[in-house]
Amino acid sequence: MKIIAYSGMNPKKERRSMKPNFFNKDKKTINDQEDPDNIPLRNRPQKSIRAKITISFSLFFIFCCAITSWSYWILTQLEHKIDFLEITDNYMVEIQQARRFEKNYLLYSTDLNDALEHIKKANTILKEHNRTIEAILGKEHFNKMIIYMAKYHDQLALLGDVENDQDREKLVPMLREYGSQMVSFAEEIVKKERSSVARMLLLAKRVPLYFIFVLLILVVFVVNSLVRQVILTLKRFMDYTKRIGEGDFSPIVPVRKYRDEFTKLAEAFNRMTKELNHRHEILLESHKLRAIGTLVAGVAHELNNPLNNTLLTASMLKEDFKEISEDEKLEMIDDLINETERSQRIVKDLLDFARESETLIKPLNIDEIVNDSVRLVANQVRLAKIKLDVEFEENLPRIHGDEQMLKQVFVNLILNAVDALSPGGNVRISVQRDKLPGYLLVTVQDDGPGIPEHIQSRIFEPFFTTKGQGKGTGLGLSVCRGIIRKLGGYIHLKGSSAAGTTFTVSLPITDSPSEMMSR
Repeated sequence: MKIIAYSGMNPKKERRSMKPNFFNKDKKTINDQEDPDNIPLRNRPQKSIRAKITISFSLFFIFCCAITSWSYWILTQLEHKIDFLEITDNYMVEIQQARRFEKNYLLYSTDLNDALEHIKKANTILKEHNRTIEAILGKEHFNKMIIYMAKYHDQLALLGDVENDQDREKLVPMLREYGSQMVSFAEEIVKKERSSVARMLLLAKRVPLYFIFVLLILVVFVVNSLVRQVILTLKRFMDYTKRIGEGDFSPIVPVRKYRDEFTKLAEAFNRMTKELNHRHEILLESHKLRAIGTLVAGVAHELNNPLNNTLLTASMLKEDFKEISEDEKLEMIDDLINETERSQRIVKDLLDFARESETLIKPLNIDEIVNDSVRLVANQVRLAKIKLDVEFEENLPRIHGDEQMLKQVFVNLILNAVDALSPGGNVRISVQRDKLPGYLLVTVQDDGPGIPEHIQSRIFEPFFTTKGQGKGTGLGLSVCRGIIRKLGGYIHLKGSSAAGTTFTVSLPITDSPSEMMSR
């Protein structure tokens, strides 16, 4: 704690000379380029969330375009196959008509020209769609089909030129064989095409199901990625905010391998926490100065007693020096020494409490800290005519913490209790092991009027006070909570009613400072 001794210079000029340095220090501290807390955040490869989202939705678009293109292709193929089935049906009709007229000719010797006409039409259909039919049946089967049709046509033509029945009977077997082959080839074409159409229709039915399944997987993957990238990061920043609100101003450290848009936010948080920590130190210092002012009033009263005793003893020694025996002189000198040491001890306690220091974590005995705090406020307690009792559990373990900060907490809690009490009131301090494993519990209890229930939730808020105007800043409990949180502990209002108020402070039992900082 810094105690400023003012010289004879003009206070206004001094304040003006201090202000620029204060703000220049702030600006230099929170400068991005000079802030070491942000270096680990920046020294990572970058993977932008925007780029990830863009890539994800681009893949979605490409996937949808691919499925749409494939569906269009399938529909086009189905359309072609349906058209071709109509062609093959026409081909079948022509062949069947030719066979029907063939039978008529064999039975009634009529309609042979009609049969030849239908064969020509069937042949025209084959020539117009030779590539498609060849792709379905194969080149070898297609060539056989052409050959059989040509032979069938030739047999029909020969049949018309034959006049006697005997020669005609010789041509009939070959004619029927070629005709049946043409029909079988036509049926095979239709069968294969219908089978192909059925397969394509089945695939067209299944693809939307596959598409929905794959789309669901992609959506789950993208949503999960976004949750991890955005929602979980936001939750982590909410935890950072809660931690800062509880007085923990430690910088944010990287938790992922890559940096993204949230890295800038983390850097801003680190700058903010550094600024808040600086302001908190100023706040802590100002509150401690106020506590010192309160203590000085009691110390002044306390110093009056030994100073008066010293003055009276020294005066008597001076006036009756020749008449007083040597033993009485030595006794009076011992009184002077004792009273001087008493005054020195009072001033030393106040100076120890008020001295400026950085946070110094070291092993401490909690009973010594509480006793020193009680000794600092002993004069205020005596002047207020309050009874103060202190109880310690035996064999308490040591803790690690900052001696001056802990004294500031306990002095503040005791003074708050004293302010709430009327003459004759009681304050009871107990130190024991906490029910929470690994912690010591310090309880400060008074039998005052208590804190109204509707404001109990606000007592740790900065600048909130129940005291009258000019009697309190409302920073005491807020500063106490920040100190205890910084030391890894907890401070709570355990209860407040008409029977009094009880504050509890839980401090971690540790073997080393690193254990305290890891809590």
